[in-house]
Amino acid sequence: MKKLAAIILFLLFTLGTAFADQPVVGFVTGASGLGDLSFNDMSYGGIRKAQQEFNFKLIILEPKPDGESTIEDFTNLIKQSDILILVGAQHEKLVRLAAPKFPDKKFIISEVPIEGIDNVSSVFFEQGEGSFLAGAIAALTSKTGIIGYIGATPVPPVMTFERGYVAGAEYAVPTIKVKKAYLSPLGDFSGFNAPAKGYNIAMSLFSNGADVIFTVAGLSGNGVIEAARRSGKFAIGVDSDQDSLAKGFVLTSMIKKLDVAAYNELKAIMQNKFKPGPTSYGLKENGVGLSEMKYSRDKIPDGVLEKVDEIRNKIIRGEIKIKFKEE
Repeated sequence: MKKLAAIILFLLFTLGTAFADQPVVGFVTGASGLGDLSFNDMSYGGIRKAQQEFNFKLIILEPKPDGESTIEDFTNLIKQSDILILVGAQHEKLVRLAAPKFPDKKFIISEVPIEGIDNVSSVFFEQGEGSFLAGAIAALTSKTGIIGYIGATPVPPVMTFERGYVAGAEYAVPTIKVKKAYLSPLGDFSGFNAPAKGYNIAMSLFSNGADVIFTVAGLSGNGVIEAARRSGKFAIGVDSDQDSLAKGFVLTSMIKKLDVAAYNELKAIMQNKFKPGPTSYGLKENGVGLSEMKYSRDKIPDGVLEKVDEIRNKIIRGEIKIKFKEE
């Protein structure tokens, strides 16, 4: 680990600073890259909106199949860019190492709060709040009393989804059982890009009694959604509105407004209003929430949506405290 850090620092010190009349934004996607119909595409939408408004050059760096990129790729992107925007907690170490060495560049990272670095703004979402609602609607809709959760890899943001989901399910239906699975171990980000594996694990959970599965696994979630369609059960999508991927078989999607956050952060820099430190987007800020459920409403039992909306309002008012924290 010390050798790796030394290599990164050496490469950073050998880079020159680059600033053109037309700003250059380097976008480092999260694991699974563009086309995931989830958090990467959501972020890209906000970046493209900002690009159309502020006319900056955009360079995109996507990860290798294992979910990470080489040090050389990262450092080359830093050399070419004025602003770096990174999606995913796996990039935290890079930002902490690189940002202090390039104080004239601005760094934006989502999914993990970073404080104390003057040229770093970080965006994190209260996904525990949104997942609490997902758990509540899953438990209230379930006919078997068993629901599932499939995560990509147990990094803190993904585990926050899990904890919020379980807490919401148990709040709504104390007797509910939640079966959990992860697609890859900690440190291995391939779980975000393994739809076949997601499909197989989902089919196993469905065959063992689960009738609703929440998937937080990037592109792998598409496999879970396909398993729900083939089984006649429900999946719950994540990050973007995935309800249309299997109409009537995606109960809802827990949406994170990554597009709004990416646009807001880039706009602030372009207007010289950059603010370092973390910014939180929760239910109160309309930064997270459930989809409209336009394809599944007719399958949801009477009174469930009203109960979920009541829970949402209680969270916003502080009457429900979601008692867990990231480890």
